[in-house]
Amino acid sequence: MSAETHKTPLQLQLEELVRVGVGGKYKDKKDYIEVIQKELDHEEAMLRGGADRYIKTVNDAKAKQQESTTLYGLVLQQKYITEVSKKINDDIRLMTSGQAGNHQTALKLICQCLPSTAFDKGVFLDDRPSIWDTCSLIILKNVIDGISDEITINKLSIQIATGLMQEARITQFKEQNKDSYNKTARKLAGKNIPQGIRRYQYKSRVWTYMMNRNELRFDDWTNVEKLHLGVKMLSYLETLGLVKHQNRKHRKDKTITYVEATPQIIEEIRNFNIRNELLFPKFLMMVAPPRDWTSPFTGGYYGKRFNKENKPEEIERALQLYQANK
Repeated sequence: MSAETHKTPLQLQLEELVRVGVGGKYKDKKDYIEVIQKELDHEEAMLRGGADRYIKTVNDAKAKQQESTTLYGLVLQQKYITEVSKKINDDIRLMTSGQAGNHQTALKLICQCLPSTAFDKGVFLDDRPSIWDTCSLIILKNVIDGISDEITINKLSIQIATGLMQEARITQFKEQNKDSYNKTARKLAGKNIPQGIRRYQYKSRVWTYMMNRNELRFDDWTNVEKLHLGVKMLSYLETLGLVKHQNRKHRKDKTITYVEATPQIIEEIRNFNIRNELLFPKFLMMVAPPRDWTSPFTGGYYGKRFNKENKPEEIERALQLYQANK
């Protein structure tokens, strides 16, 4: 028995549509245009479904204070990481020259994030800005996590410094117990760990557990030290135009300083989301026969990706022309 007899009526109908194309048995072409219109409406629904999914992902990240895991959060980190590293590097060189000040003194803490081989009797040996990229990423991640909301400068500063202290602890762990460090690093580099937004939290918990288990010797930073260091790091981002601080009076004798995104960054994020929310449609099965692939970029779906208007008559003419040239 041939495979032809096992085909469903729908399969036979689709094959007939592809074979006949536009024209043929449809003299007025009305029926075929109706099929095309249904397909275009179906593809428009796919685009809307992808946009809804994108918006839901962003809103979930905002609610969980994890905006650094969104697409625009990753782009902002890539955009500013080099500049932040350069500013840290410049100030470390100033600090080693003896410049005074609470915030300058607090920079000694961030030096603990580097291995001891980076210094020789207090002299900074490696003056490449890229050596601070890990620290810059921690700073940017903590700030971008809540960039669509507002947060007090004290809370955000301590969050940033706490992340940097964790990096300093891991660095000391590597120097004090290299075998255990390498074992933990290999485990966290594998695929059998949570992915997505939970990946960072899981890694942090595993590092903390292993360091405590191996009785790491480390003097934790005080909240005052964290505050000075965090404020210094925020000053870099304020200079770059990523955030700004705003004083607000809560009562007659109390003023609180908040950190929030600048209007330029808010507008940049909004425009980024508008441009990208339609780039990831919900791809579904077609309701009409697919267009033949005439190039690696033309074929399959009927609609133009993604913004140009596409009318059924335009698709009908394109298919008719293609059928005539076959």
